[in-house]
Amino acid sequence: MSTFGDRYILESGRSGHDRLRVIGEIHDCQTRELLGRAGLGTGQRYVEFGCGLGYVTRWAASQGADAVGIDLSQDQVAEAGRLALEAGLDTVEFRVASIYEHGLAPESFDYSYSRWLLVHLSKPVEAMTKIYEALKPGGVMVCEEADLTAIYTEPRASAYEEFRDLAVAGGEQRGVDYSGGRRVHSWAREAGFEVLYTNAYQPQYREGAHKGFWSWTFVEAGASLVQAGVLSEERLRELAGGMRAADEDPDVIVAHSRMHQLIARKPLGGVRK
Repeated sequence: MSTFGDRYILESGRSGHDRLRVIGEIHDCQTRELLGRAGLGTGQRYVEFGCGLGYVTRWAASQGADAVGIDLSQDQVAEAGRLALEAGLDTVEFRVASIYEHGLAPESFDYSYSRWLLVHLSKPVEAMTKIYEALKPGGVMVCEEADLTAIYTEPRASAYEEFRDLAVAGGEQRGVDYSGGRRVHSWAREAGFEVLYTNAYQPQYREGAHKGFWSWTFVEAGASLVQAGVLSEERLRELAGGMRAADEDPDVIVAHSRMHQLIARKPLGGVRK
């Protein structure tokens, strides 16, 4: 899920669905391992904020959790529900809501999860306090957040570097932190959580369909940069061509954003520090 400030800049619809599917293909293996490390299992209440099409939420339900997925996109929530029904899952529910006004009963969940959500929000610590409220004392928050500044190519491709820097600078102007993954543990402490585990990983590709994920994403987001006057349409086309040339060159490695993982716990006393 991507926003322009707290406003979405990437398409939903079919293009958005395809992007979320690819994100799942790239990251879900790491996510499942992280949730397993956190102890998610049968009979526990699980909520995912910014669930998109619900790939991780449905997986949690398949592991025996009583799962809820929340997202602002009505289109994506409807599709997530359809896919759950198709899979025969009866312990999963999807709702349209904001993380700031999620409407969940206080202290009602054992686990929460989010990925690529907090770095798109202008108030990530406030969002974490809303997660805190929904968790039971001793409940666990699991997050995976990106650092877009870590994206690189080797050999260097100037088009990738220019667009990465434009995107990060544009985020700063709107009050969002696209390098925020590296700070997710600090946000958690500020929100009152006890940090239990941190890690980071960074996918990279020499070839294959996933190599071009970031050029695809940058180009689609570029339309908003053009509208904002940050970038001309001509320059957007030039950068898109340069990024795609790097994607198609098997001698160029494209490294995706570094993903920072966090497991944190709400204190058993349930009192924020």
